[in-house]
Amino acid sequence: MLRILRNKKTAKKIWIGLAIIIIPAFTLWGFGESKNDRQDTSSAGKIFGRNVSNLEFRNSLTAVRTKAIMQFGDKLPEIEKYLNFESQAWGRLILLAEAKTRRINVKDKEVVQEIQNAPYFQDKFGFSNKIYQEILRYALRLQPRIFEEQTRQSLILAKLYKQITKNVKLSDDLIRQEYLKTTQELNIHYIASLFSDFAAKIKPADQEIASFFDKNKAMFKEPPAKDKPARIPELAEIKDKVKDSLIKEEAKKMAENKIKECAEILKKEEFEQAAKANGLKTGQTAFFKSSGQIENLGAAEIFWNTAKKLKDQELSSIFSNEKGYYIIKLGAIKPTDEAKFAKEKQEFGQKLTSEKKSEVFGKFTEELIKKAQ
Repeated sequence: MLRILRNKKTAKKIWIGLAIIIIPAFTLWGFGESKNDRQDTSSAGKIFGRNVSNLEFRNSLTAVRTKAIMQFGDKLPEIEKYLNFESQAWGRLILLAEAKTRRINVKDKEVVQEIQNAPYFQDKFGFSNKIYQEILRYALRLQPRIFEEQTRQSLILAKLYKQITKNVKLSDDLIRQEYLKTTQELNIHYIASLFSDFAAKIKPADQEIASFFDKNKAMFKEPPAKDKPARIPELAEIKDKVKDSLIKEEAKKMAENKIKECAEILKKEEFEQAAKANGLKTGQTAFFKSSGQIENLGAAEIFWNTAKKLKDQELSSIFSNEKGYYIIKLGAIKPTDEAKFAKEKQEFGQKLTSEKKSEVFGKFTEELIKKAQ
């Protein structure tokens, strides 16, 4: 069918006969393989127990690179080293294999419409065959038949995505909760048992460092490098590193013990008095959002989430982050701007749903890759 569309007159008769209106200048090339392509059948690997030829893998590799060019444009050379094209190519093949088992197909007219509607192939009159040919030749360096097959496959993957995520729906209550996370501000009173405060007081002797190293040698095992097997260095080589690790471990233990002692005292004493009795820091934060940072305490999310669950004057359980252990109580919450929420709810909900769908499809893909291997 697509091979026939190379001929403009023939294509016109066919489309009129089918009552489908397309831009006459648009023509599709066939998807036939060259003689050399047919000969390259050696295996690049396996998915679902099936051999994947080098040709098939190269085509997938070309497709993911084409997508990257169209997504990043002239910035691609700057970020290409961070993109794992080979991994993406295998992922694409695995997803296409799954789509095939689900009998997901794309008709020729869908390919035509997709390319016709692409904004980068338009001029002021609509789709431009000249622009189309020039972009393929000079920017993408692809024959039309290859680009059109890539487009067909991308549409198949889009249908697979839609099928997997069709049941993803978010309740109004969940949308509101997530909206508050991104917009609502609150503050807290806190008791902090910080690792750094205890680490500054720890001065281990050489014997303690040696003993720690003997008990924890596996911590310091170096992975194999080029022409070198994995090894555990001698203590003399990494003494400072061992000392730092010992101090860090001891500081964590001391901080944990102190916050537990403080929690017991809080059953009888007020917030500030209990902290002072254990030599722990206390304070009140400025107002912060879930996505922000709290000075000296770190990322705000864990503090925000914990505080939102607390009633007035209720104390939290002990929790920790990379800096230390904490007990908090809620200070104040700024009221929600209900008019603003009502105005932004629909757009925010759509964005949140899109993110959730991406998460669901990502997990689906991870599981599929495991099966394929």
